[in-house]
Parts: sequence; structure tokens; C-alpha cells
Amino acid sequence: MFGGLVSGALADAVRRCGAESEITELRLRVGRPLVVATATSRSMAKMPSGLPFTVTQTDVDRILALASDFSVYAVNDQIVKGYVSKRGIRIGVAGEGVAENGNVLTMKHIGFVTVRIPHQIRTAADGIRGAVFSDNAVKNTLVISPPSGGKTTMLRELARIASASYNTLVIDERFEIAAAERGVPTLDVGECDVLSGVGKDAAYENTIRAMSPEVLVTDELFREKDVDAVCDAVRSGVKVFASLHGKDTGAVTGSATFSALAEVMELFVVLAAKPVAGKIVGVFTEEDLRRKGSDETENANAQAECGGRDEG
Repeated sequence: MFGGLVSGALADAVRRCGAESEITELRLRVGRPLVVATATSRSMAKMPSGLPFTVTQTDVDRILALASDFSVYAVNDQIVKGYVSKRGIRIGVAGEGVAENGNVLTMKHIGFVTVRIPHQIRTAADGIRGAVFSDNAVKNTLVISPPSGGKTTMLRELARIASASYNTLVIDERFEIAAAERGVPTLDVGECDVLSGVGKDAAYENTIRAMSPEVLVTDELFREKDVDAVCDAVRSGVKVFASLHGKDTGAVTGSATFSALAEVMELFVVLAAKPVAGKIVGVFTEEDLRRKGSDETENANAQAECGGRDEG
């Protein structure tokens, strides 16, 4: 099951929650019930007796051993970032960190594991394809959604579509978009070039010079330097597809960290995690965001004026 990462009684418990093709996430917490999620639901796995399946340290250790080819030390560079990637599957880890001078050196006593299983949905971008690719041009596009909202699936499909006509490079810092194994994508990203496991700021600067992409596709933006890298790429003439955690476009317009994206991105796609992950709930242009910002400013000024009159 899941490329051999899950087997035995654990796999049997997972199967009782749904078909392997439908499962998107497993959450293992030592001493607690196993939680299994699909695109539409989450449930606690049960034993044949009907009692909850309780996760053991052995269950967690076995997944980590298989994910690291039985050498956890060999993947320590990933573990310090909070995950291990194997066969297209990203395994988030938590436990007791070992730090020195503010830097995490390794993690021990790992007792919490989240196994995220990617799914290729080739229709995921159908609803926005015409907006992103129009008039023989590509629009800089930001995909916004809460966690597990389908951002990565959408980006993967946009990358695959773009690669048919443009030199497209995927910067896959956490091995989620192309899910490369030994440098080879395990998911279909078309004719894209792929750079995995490298931070965005260094990757953008180096790959634009070395690979001459026309379109860059990157996973989730998190810090100000990620935003700066996107802005620099756009200013250099490269089109960018990226993603951001958020409920709506307020994640951009209401954030000092991400507000610069409103000036360089041309299309903002908002997804919802429910009732089905990847549901498109809104598509907005840069003009829509500017208008929204202007309206909010006018409302704030009007409220301030009303407040001033009341005080008088």
C-alpha cells in the first residue's frame, strides 16, 4: 500500500476506511487512534473488533525506516525541515528537536507522522485553463487555499499544461509537485524541468540564469524572501505559478508579507478544502484586488469620519 510504505495490520486498518485510490492523508500519533482522510472526509481507523486502531511506536518507526531506505541519518537534511519524501509521498514528522545556536540539527523521539498521498487529477485546472492561458500568453497566477485545499494538485496541472508550449521549470522545494525520486518525477508534469529540495531564493536566481525558463512553477510561498524571489522572477520577464495558504485574497491584500504579490501576479485563484478539496470558489484579476483595496480604504475613511462626528 502506498508504494510499500504501509503494510500489515496498519494497511488493513487503512483499507477499512476506504479505497487506496481515495485516501489523501494518514495521521499517526503514538498511543492515539490512526486518522485517515480522503478528499471529502476524515475518520478514525478501526480494528476488526470495531475498536479504534491505536498507533504504536513500531508503526511510526517502520514508516520512517522504509521512507529512508533503512537509514534515517541519510535523510537528516529533510528531517530537520520537518519531512521525508519517498516515492512521491511526503511524510511530515514531529518529535523532539535537537538545536544549537537556533539551528535544528536533527530530530529524535519522532512520535508524530503525517503521510500525505498525492493524487494526479488531470481535470483539476480545467476551470481556470482559459483564464491562465489566453491570447497566446500566460498570466502570472497565485493559487490560494487553506491547508489540504488542492493547491499542489492545481499547480501540477498548470505546469503540465504550460510545458506543452513553454519552457517550464518546476521548483519543488518539498518534493510535492513533481515528487521526484532520485531526480526523476514520479508524477506527470509533462515536459517540465524539475529542481527539487532547494530553497526558492537560491533556486530562482540560479535557474533563471542556467535554465532560461519561460514559466516557473513553485510550491507554497511562506516567507518574505520567497515573495521577493517571485517578484524578481516576474520582473525578469518569467511567468510564475505559485501558491499560498489562505482563506481568500485577503491573505495577499491584508498581509504586509504578501501584499507585494498584488503588484506582480495577474490572476488569483481561490480554492476551498470543503466539501471537496480543490473546489474553485473564485478567480480574481489584479484589477479586482486593486478595486477591493480601494473600496476597503474608502470604507475605513468613512467609518473614521463617522466616528469623528459622533465624538463631536
